[in-house]
Amino acid sequence: MKDMPSDYSLSGGRDAVGPILDLIEKNDIHYIRLIIIDINGRPRAMLIPKYVVEETLEEGIGFDGSSIPGFTTLDESDLVAHPDPESFVIPPWEHPNTAYMFCYVYRPNGKPFEGDPRGLLKSVVDELERKDLQFITGPEMEYFYVSRESETLRPLGAGGYFDMPPLDPAEVVKRETIMQLESVGFRLDKVHHEVASGQHEINFRFDNALKTADRMVLFKLAVKNIAKKHGLIATFMPKPFWGMNGSGCHMHQSLVDNGRGENLFFDENSPEGLSETAIHYIGGLLEHSRGLSLVVAPTVNSYKRLVPHYEAPVYLCWGLGNRSALIRIPIYYPGKESALRIEYRHPDPSCNPYLASAAILKAGLDGVRRKLDPGEPVYENVYHLKDAEDLPFGTLPGNLGEAIEAFTEDRVVVEALGKHISEALVEQKRREFEDYLKSTGGWEKTCRTITRWEIENYLVQV
Repeated sequence: MKDMPSDYSLSGGRDAVGPILDLIEKNDIHYIRLIIIDINGRPRAMLIPKYVVEETLEEGIGFDGSSIPGFTTLDESDLVAHPDPESFVIPPWEHPNTAYMFCYVYRPNGKPFEGDPRGLLKSVVDELERKDLQFITGPEMEYFYVSRESETLRPLGAGGYFDMPPLDPAEVVKRETIMQLESVGFRLDKVHHEVASGQHEINFRFDNALKTADRMVLFKLAVKNIAKKHGLIATFMPKPFWGMNGSGCHMHQSLVDNGRGENLFFDENSPEGLSETAIHYIGGLLEHSRGLSLVVAPTVNSYKRLVPHYEAPVYLCWGLGNRSALIRIPIYYPGKESALRIEYRHPDPSCNPYLASAAILKAGLDGVRRKLDPGEPVYENVYHLKDAEDLPFGTLPGNLGEAIEAFTEDRVVVEALGKHISEALVEQKRREFEDYLKSTGGWEKTCRTITRWEIENYLVQV
């Protein structure tokens, strides 16, 4: 991939090895999980003992890329994982004496592997930094606590939005989760019960896109592992229950000029605080939202969330403080210019955060480059407008099959992911949708129910 570094350079140089070894000794670490991100955003890992860490930091460690879906074929299966020392973390939800490091993936010849999602986002972030810019993201990751007995799936409790104990029976597990997240550097904004029974949200602070993506992976690992300890299942499946709100991963974002420390989405002369850059960025997101759908809503189940009346977006429009719109601009508070941002409500927590961040940024920047006009903001609840079929804006894809076709037709989004990842994603998702249709009898027959196929394929996997 042309924008990725041409060779491996240990972050911080040789000086990075010593501090990592010191941390390992100081904290009595015996093993390190080296995490590789697959095309679906799932963390894959190998465990190495502490006495090979120095060698691994300097030279990397080989693995079989053909065994990771979307990576390589048997005839070119050798890949090399290079740990990123800056990602070193000691997770309290893990086995004792264990640490994590995220990795970048390379070919044996030292060239970056073009199928590495984390490497892709790093290249996009580096490209921005060369222009003295920074992409800031902050997700709202919703999830459910559920219990499962045989074929029956039940949400934990009957609480609703902002409910407290005893209506929220997850307080103990949730409190343990946030304390452990804080212990590894998370700064939290708010924690609360969401609208649906058993649904929760833990918001953490925004940061540059790469750090945020890493934290999204850590967040899911923490939530799932701590829930399991308490005899529960935590699921990031977008829509585990029909007739209830699904789980979103609204992506808040802004562009910052590093040199001046300015939020490029803010303009003090605009009544809403939005700059021309922000307006055109919104235009880019709207222009490419259908193509983005496969990346930000990548499962069959995602499209059962993207239906009217459950606070999930359907129509391609934007609004000021309007939660029925695809793109929402949170209310601007004078004196807090850095907080002005764009909230993209399309993604769900099954997405690969590295691919989603890279594709969203490229779509928005295409709007800035082409000065795309997003049209007027919508102030009404879109779902209550009459004659919805005749609304002046389009809709998101209605199922995974439509999303695949929209993606392949969107040159900007395809190029944002690169040839290798785009082709692997399309191939994998076509097989996934075909398997669903074959197993369930078709989309029209099952689009208003949650099938056993979805539970088996997404409940704990995403």
